[in-house]
Amino acid sequence: MQNNRAFPSRNCKSDRRSIVYTKDNVPVYKLTISKLPRNLKSVRIKQHFAKFGEIINVEILYGKTRSISTQCIIHYQKAADAGAALKQKYHTINRQRLSVKACPSWEQPYLMEDLYTNYNVNFLTLNDYCLEMIFQQLDLRQKLRLSLCHPRLEKIFTDMICPRLPRNLYLEELLQYSTWELRQFFINAAIYMERLVIAKQFPSFSSRMIICSLMQECDLRIKSVHIIEWLPWKYTIFLVSLHLTYISELELYKCNITDNDLQLLLKLRNLKTLGLAGNYRIQGIHLKYFRKLQRLSLCGCESITNDTLSECCRYLQLSYLDIRFTDSIRITERAVELCNTLDTLKLSCFVETVAKLPTLRSLEVHHSNSPITTSFYNALVEHHADNLLELKLTGQTYLMLPTVARIVRLRKLRTLWLGDHIYNGSKQLIKLITSLSDLEEISLHYSIRIRDKHLIPLITKCTKLKRINLRMCQYITNNFIWSTLEILTKRATATTVPGASQNSKRTTTIEPLIILVYGTRIKTDILESSVYRKNCHLLKLLFHADDAPTGLANEGSPFDFNDSEYRFSFEAIDVNFMNYWYGEPESEGEESSDSENEILY
Repeated sequence: MQNNRAFPSRNCKSDRRSIVYTKDNVPVYKLTISKLPRNLKSVRIKQHFAKFGEIINVEILYGKTRSISTQCIIHYQKAADAGAALKQKYHTINRQRLSVKACPSWEQPYLMEDLYTNYNVNFLTLNDYCLEMIFQQLDLRQKLRLSLCHPRLEKIFTDMICPRLPRNLYLEELLQYSTWELRQFFINAAIYMERLVIAKQFPSFSSRMIICSLMQECDLRIKSVHIIEWLPWKYTIFLVSLHLTYISELELYKCNITDNDLQLLLKLRNLKTLGLAGNYRIQGIHLKYFRKLQRLSLCGCESITNDTLSECCRYLQLSYLDIRFTDSIRITERAVELCNTLDTLKLSCFVETVAKLPTLRSLEVHHSNSPITTSFYNALVEHHADNLLELKLTGQTYLMLPTVARIVRLRKLRTLWLGDHIYNGSKQLIKLITSLSDLEEISLHYSIRIRDKHLIPLITKCTKLKRINLRMCQYITNNFIWSTLEILTKRATATTVPGASQNSKRTTTIEPLIILVYGTRIKTDILESSVYRKNCHLLKLLFHADDAPTGLANEGSPFDFNDSEYRFSFEAIDVNFMNYWYGEPESEGEESSDSENEILY
């Protein structure tokens, strides 16, 4: 935890007593002897180190227990004298060899030089709001460095900047920070952090120990912890550095944990969300003892059995359950009877008994060339025609029009994903979907049959639509964007009350329609268009290509601008490969408005 590395200055070579700096460029005035023999007295120590220069004080810190060694702090009047003493790494006093190092940067009596001159303006004469604006133009590390320059800047950082920082803490962002910067961050800013994400291996054991000791020292109260691809013996030290009683959400994604590791997590008394995606070794025999658990992800946990799932449903009041990619699990009649509070379910097969869940509101089915029975959708319509809000179909299975006709009988759907097959989208399919008046989000990605004019009725009739996923729809052009803007502009004008004040207009402004257009013929140049900029409050285009992987921390909507700090980096799909493999679709009686066949990456 100590920042003991010190570097001599490169001033005049004739200066034998050169000033030594810490790696944070702070002059060294204080030295420390970490393991001081108890028989050495301060008088003898001062007598020895006074040979190098004038000493202000010698302080001995005795350990409270036998395991804590005694330390000695030597404070010099001049930094050059401290540098002269540091030239000798080991000093001998009373025939005892002692190791001498520089104290950490935050313990040095660092004083700023006087900023008042005849040729410049003192930076600190600015008021707090001006200094706040300067802070806002900097990244986090620059803010930390600026706050270390003066007590007033530190106060502005603590009182005005830290409360507005993001609540997510990504540890990999801190890997390049010095110990002083880390300490400044954890003392002032970490108190506002609510979510901890550990998604990258640390370069050394010491760096991991420094962060863990600072986390424990600053008494962090993190509510949500997400650990991605870390072995149990590595991530345990992070958990014990936190207040376990405050952790209500924990995700261990592909951490290769066993049931014994899972049993140790029972110390998290207030755990409500547990993500175990990708841990194929666990059998889940201890899951039923997490009595406060409400959200559970077992995606890819291949060793989980039906009996284990039934036990979880019996003892836990689950509202969220993810059992995708688990071939050994099937939702049975018994499990349906026990899961009377389940409102979100994700699975990899079509089981008619799922429709009998009384409180089901969101259903996601990942299917890959699996048969879709008519009875499955008939059962959904029978039990949830008026209360199912989300239906997400993913995978490569082709959806026929009679199947879609049954899906749209779920009248209250707000979110609809129609799979990843390239032939799922068509003009007839869009016509069926327009009957869903409450639709807010639709995913038609990878479809090569959809054209610009097919989507116009969707924009016109589904007035509550907020998000459209057209990723890899290769024949969508700028014409669709201009037509959509025209429709949205007319709608916004019609909803504006004549004679209303500017403030009331702002309050009635609707959210912009978000369209994901990666892999279409729409290029990023459209973002610089004056028409788009003028109407950006009505329409927002996204060009990112990240796939949302499985797991609680990564299950966000594909419309979110994915955070690379904790999302896995997948290779982008090669559009030219798609064109080569699937070939050109039939023109369906129309020509593309773009003469070029270039696809945006």
